[in-house]
Amino acid sequence: MASPAQSGFPARTNSRLDAFLRRHLAPKDYDAIRAYEPCIVVSDSENHTFKYVVLSDRLIYLTENPPKSIRWAVALRDVVAIELIDDYPEFLNSPDREINQHIRIIYSSTVNKEYGKSKGIGKLLFPFHHASASNKKVTEENNGPDFWKSSELRRLNESPLRCRPESSTQSKDSTVGSPSNFKESSLHGQVAFRPLPSPSRSSCQSTPATGKTISRTSCTTDTKETQDLVSHKGYLSEIPYKCNGNGNEFYLENSFLTSTFQSSKNLEKRDLELHLYIISTTSSIFLHLKSSWNNYNIKATLLQDPLYASELGPTAGSEKPYKSEEKIQHFSQLKSELFLKDNSLSKTLCLIMELRVAAQKNFILKRLFWKTSDLFYFLVNKLQEYLPESRDKNAHHNKSQRADELAACIEILQTLGQMFRETETESSRLNTLTAKKGTLFNLLVILISKPQIPKACSEFDVQSANLTSVEMPFDAELQKLILKYTDTATALLYEILLVFQQGNFGLGSTKFAINWMMSLLQNCPSVLPFVSSIVKQVVKGLSASFQLLSPCQAILLYQQFYILKSCLQYSKTLAEYIRNDYREEFRYFIHMSALEKRLPLYYPITQPTTQLFHEVLKLIEQKPCGKC
Repeated sequence: MASPAQSGFPARTNSRLDAFLRRHLAPKDYDAIRAYEPCIVVSDSENHTFKYVVLSDRLIYLTENPPKSIRWAVALRDVVAIELIDDYPEFLNSPDREINQHIRIIYSSTVNKEYGKSKGIGKLLFPFHHASASNKKVTEENNGPDFWKSSELRRLNESPLRCRPESSTQSKDSTVGSPSNFKESSLHGQVAFRPLPSPSRSSCQSTPATGKTISRTSCTTDTKETQDLVSHKGYLSEIPYKCNGNGNEFYLENSFLTSTFQSSKNLEKRDLELHLYIISTTSSIFLHLKSSWNNYNIKATLLQDPLYASELGPTAGSEKPYKSEEKIQHFSQLKSELFLKDNSLSKTLCLIMELRVAAQKNFILKRLFWKTSDLFYFLVNKLQEYLPESRDKNAHHNKSQRADELAACIEILQTLGQMFRETETESSRLNTLTAKKGTLFNLLVILISKPQIPKACSEFDVQSANLTSVEMPFDAELQKLILKYTDTATALLYEILLVFQQGNFGLGSTKFAINWMMSLLQNCPSVLPFVSSIVKQVVKGLSASFQLLSPCQAILLYQQFYILKSCLQYSKTLAEYIRNDYREEFRYFIHMSALEKRLPLYYPITQPTTQLFHEVLKLIEQKPCGKC
């Protein structure tokens, strides 16, 4: 991975493109831009054109180089696969073809069979029935431009990271091809990252790609099928929709949902391809594409949870035009209040909760959080005050006080989790995490350590009635808080694992690679009980009744499998422990039929969870290797 962009906020690498995006995108859409990169584009509508690919949290845009207009090319909800192809495109001149990164994005599109045109609304998206795409080599078109063999290619910028500055300028003359109210929807993603492969001399046959169309089954429905689809929660979750006041009628982009179904008889689902050729070995745009796809996948699943969706939505009568300045001012006020020395625990808890909810709604607050390191250190230090045991000796015997402390710790972990989510493109986050590795390691130790609680309730069984009616509520509450803490710590550990999975942070050092992290964790006394608790939670979740997992439970299951995979893949000690102590659990309780019964197909997270599950089972069955 390339060296990170220069620290600072906002980070500017192309002032002309930044100014263009600020003018032509709404402020909220502009703040959602994650990265951009110059590239050569090949698709069904682009023939080896030199453009910028611009990545946001929901869309992949294309704009000319230099920029003149901008349109969204692919919605992340429609992505089927993002692949790195090992090839030597003939339309590139040497040595450009040897340093080229060829990224293929396969996405689904609804085409009108009568007119052969893609439909922008009323897309019928059926989850997880995408045909697998093979890495077919393609040949250069006879009319491929010789322009790409000229010295003009040298204009390609090698800088790997394109972070967006904040702006409050309202769009006036937008030429964007997508509506500003583009809704959240389903997506099928993967989290696995793959480094740029070494060029294979056996593949020296050139493979520039053309936009290939893969025919799909026509999505026609009769009356009965339409009724079934309308009643299917998974289908509705795939479609951007609005409902009227009584919630009985659904509208799809200003039209009734029923009329969309009636017109679906002329629609056909196809897989299209978008090929990006990045003339750089150091560009990180492939990792950012994969990360954004996975982030969208998780968020689309969580949005099916009413409680989570209500937190993101505006309160009644409070919706205001989006302004970056107001978000920055709000963050500064929260930060100054948090740093007051006379804050009580309850006051601190309220402020942290407000920060988390605000960051969940506005990405700009996450950027501000990582701009300086003081707030990150503040939250970690707060955790150390209460975990794994409280510094206040009174809390060792006072169950009510300990419950308050655990509730505050859970809120801090959730806030840190929000700040890690979707911020992999922020160079300031890298600067903060690398400045004091000890703080990050302290956080890791906290996450895998079980919080200590008053001894009287440490052996409490919620099912038992040995305690008095006065003692029971506190003991039951503490046990519930411990379970919630474990789930929250698991989610945050997953986010930190993603950070380490990106290798050496682009600093040219392996000290922060995931092998370094696992080598530290495997020496902690609390890591084995933590791994054991994760396996037991997975067993409990899959061996329970046939009740479907909630969206939050489904995401947690994915995160648990991801942590188990990392332990099996990067730590010889932890891998041997899991294989030796829990082989029977994986044989009798953790199997595919159990997963299929609990995980709904209409969750976007289902497909990547299933793939991750197969990878974990394969690692469990492997014989111990000589080194990990």
